[in-house]
Amino acid sequence: MSRDKHPRDADIKDAARAKQAAKPISMWGLAWIRFKRNKVALAGLFMIGYIFFMAVFADFIAPYSAKATDLTRSGLPPSWQYPFGTDVIGRDVFSGVVYGAQAVLIVGFGVAALSMGISIVIGIVSGYRGGLVDEGLMRFTEIFLVLPFFLILLVLLQVFVRLFPSGFGGLAMIVLVLGLFSWPGNARMIRGEVLSVREFEYIQAAKCLGASRNRILYRHVLPNIMYLVIVLTTLQVAFAVLTEAAISYLGFGDPNSITWGQQLTDATTYIMRGEWWALIFPGIFISILVLGFNLLGNGLRDALDPRLRE
Repeated sequence: MSRDKHPRDADIKDAARAKQAAKPISMWGLAWIRFKRNKVALAGLFMIGYIFFMAVFADFIAPYSAKATDLTRSGLPPSWQYPFGTDVIGRDVFSGVVYGAQAVLIVGFGVAALSMGISIVIGIVSGYRGGLVDEGLMRFTEIFLVLPFFLILLVLLQVFVRLFPSGFGGLAMIVLVLGLFSWPGNARMIRGEVLSVREFEYIQAAKCLGASRNRILYRHVLPNIMYLVIVLTTLQVAFAVLTEAAISYLGFGDPNSITWGQQLTDATTYIMRGEWWALIFPGIFISILVLGFNLLGNGLRDALDPRLRE
């Protein structure tokens, strides 16, 4: 009896392993396996994670207050005490970079949430309904596409600064204006994907079975375009970060917030004094964050796009 027990146990374990191996992998499980193999995408995820860590634990990482000025330490080069040096009015550049990560992520994800929300609604409704609804929404989208986005953005921000000199709205106003004017391109891409998905056989079968339009949209169409939405969201965050830096650099940002673009503006004013460190370090972190989101977006596209799977 004891001799037969062990072989039977081994057979049971082998059968369990075979059953586990034969278990089908979900779409998201397969995407995760593909994503883990992409070293470049993992590097992008690490870059973003590093900036997130800085933003979340800024109070513990930054050795000084980002707004604390001290003219006795004006223009000091990088050292052990001040890793990124100090600017012309004695603010610690490293502390400014750490606290600036919070504002940059607020702008990036705030703009992405607002912009992608509009893009998803317009793209899905336009692509699925078709006809006059599609024509009307696409003509509306094209109006926003032909507008000089950046010029209008600067004008609107300048108007708000004039109307509310105390800085009413701050970063929230930048998020609102950016989000309301940066959705058309993404909406057109989502619409194109919906036009393809709605012709799938199971969508037609759901219609024949009497499924409601809302059920088809939320249970069948939306899940099949989520890979595109996720990729576009990462790229939208990178776009928002760069745009906010450009706005602040040109002097149209929120003067009461600590952002990397604002640091670039302050450093450029005194660059002729040779204080290169006040300019170079915020620029490096902007590049790291934007590069990280672009690498992550490319990796997610390769992992999630069903047309790229083996």
